[in-house]
Amino acid sequence: VFGASAEDSIMGNLSSCFEGFKPPQRPKGKLVLKYFDIAGRAEPIRLVLALGEYNFQDIRLRGDEWGEKEKESCPYRQVPVLYIDGKPMAQTKAVLRYLGRVTQFQGKFLYPSDPYVAAKVDEQMDAFDDLWILLAPTYRIQNQVQKEQARQRLFEEGGEARFLIGVFEKTLEKSTNGFVIAEAGFSVADLMFFAFLSMVRSGFVEGLGPKLLSGYPNILKHKEMVAAMPEVQKYYKKQNNAGLPNYEVFLPGY
Repeated sequence: VFGASAEDSIMGNLSSCFEGFKPPQRPKGKLVLKYFDIAGRAEPIRLVLALGEYNFQDIRLRGDEWGEKEKESCPYRQVPVLYIDGKPMAQTKAVLRYLGRVTQFQGKFLYPSDPYVAAKVDEQMDAFDDLWILLAPTYRIQNQVQKEQARQRLFEEGGEARFLIGVFEKTLEKSTNGFVIAEAGFSVADLMFFAFLSMVRSGFVEGLGPKLLSGYPNILKHKEMVAAMPEVQKYYKKQNNAGLPNYEVFLPGY
């Protein structure tokens, strides 16, 4: 028979074990997201914050505001950065995973708890790094015509970007429910697909236009599914009313 002290010890250990099963807590402090006055890499983060109905400050820097003082305030001298009660969190995918773990939309968290399914979500988000790596050298081309032609070649038959877009198309074609990772349901991977693929054809990347993905029906179907969500429409109505550029393709029907 256990004594009182032994029982207390056992119950204390059990209590400690179950502490790890508490549901993730949403950030309760002041939220400030800092990025440029474009969609860019911050857009999927903005969407998570909008869908989660967070009250956050969306700081959009102009080019002339991105000086040494601003860079010094960022952990990697880069944006986006999410500040939670003044504490910075950098790197787009790290922020997305964090917010996805603590943010519910329609009763479900936006980042899966199952390790395998979470890895598949990460796989899709990581693939976009390959796309940006392909586009990055084109920004160093001084001649505007040559710059736009170089970008267009990436998406033409045999182009490396075309291969990646084909992989994204096949991923959605195989999905049983229309989401990027079917087992995850609607997740941060869907928001990245929607935001980044819309940005690429928004006109922001000069030389690439709205018809860039016209031959990819599953990508466009996915885009329309996300764009039609009332919460997403509400967010983009606000952006368009603010007169921000390159946001039209994020709306339904574009």
